[in-house]
Amino acid sequence: MKHLISTENLGPTEIKHLLDKAALIKSSRTVGGLEGKNLGMLFFDPSLRTQTSFSVGMKQLGGSVTVLSVGQGVWDLEVEDNVIMDGDKAEHVREAAPVLSRYFDALAVRAFPLGRSWEKDSQDPVLNSFARHATVPVINLESALWHPCQALGDALTWLELGLKKGSPLALTWAYHPKALPLAVPRSVILMGVQQGLDVTVVRPPEFSLDEGLMHYAKKVASATGGNIRESAKRDAISSSQVVYAKSWGSLAAYGDPQAEQKIRQKYANWQVTQELMGLTDQATFMHCLPVRRNVVVSDEVLNSPASKVVDQAENRLHVQKALLLDLLGHGEKDR
Repeated sequence: MKHLISTENLGPTEIKHLLDKAALIKSSRTVGGLEGKNLGMLFFDPSLRTQTSFSVGMKQLGGSVTVLSVGQGVWDLEVEDNVIMDGDKAEHVREAAPVLSRYFDALAVRAFPLGRSWEKDSQDPVLNSFARHATVPVINLESALWHPCQALGDALTWLELGLKKGSPLALTWAYHPKALPLAVPRSVILMGVQQGLDVTVVRPPEFSLDEGLMHYAKKVASATGGNIRESAKRDAISSSQVVYAKSWGSLAAYGDPQAEQKIRQKYANWQVTQELMGLTDQATFMHCLPVRRNVVVSDEVLNSPASKVVDQAENRLHVQKALLLDLLGHGEKDR
């Protein structure tokens, strides 16, 4: 594995291997295996769980980590090629990535979309620029398109919940006061069909995801025995074992905040409530966090035994330790 940009980079055997290793790490509290290894993390955007879980995981495995906040103590970086750098960006990734590659054994990068043009953001310019110019593995900590570490943590949680091929999972859009990136819903969908789940995307008509993703998800589902469908009816969650809530922006209004706001206000009642969860047969609730209480989901749901959001967040630590051992370890470190 050269880079982890998306779980597209991982075949079924690789995903199973990582999840099995993560489960073993979780049960045995694996420590050590990366002594002398150094991870550099670059954050163009804020983080709580991702930064903390990678930092803790790297230290538990005996390695060290350096966190760099781009534009705050670190030069703002240019990623586009053939530009005249006479603005506020002082350094180009063409120099920064190879230099950092000589300091670190791997680089991990978080860079959200700018949200102005889907045509540009869909190229995932920051992540792909680092992947092109770095000479060490690059790990995606969430980009414009993907959040693979979240997807791996989710998959471990699904296994713990007893989901197997054909198990029904609903990814439901939820109201949020502003447009959010598409990386998490795209990654949940992809991992869901990679695991052979029966995935239903429940969302208002204006919040369909990009055709390229859905076409690819259907192709993967046909190979794994999974399924993928979309519905604008909220009661489509009724047969699901897991209800995974997430908000995302409308591609129809991408880059137009006023149009986006007008659209999403029509669906301010799309909150996951106990009444909505009551349509299911005691389904589990999941969300990647952070989550706005009583906006995206009610206190009643989040505080209930059905909510597994804390377990889900913990599992990020274990899958990332498995990933780090595979990328940087000296052979198998399972113990």
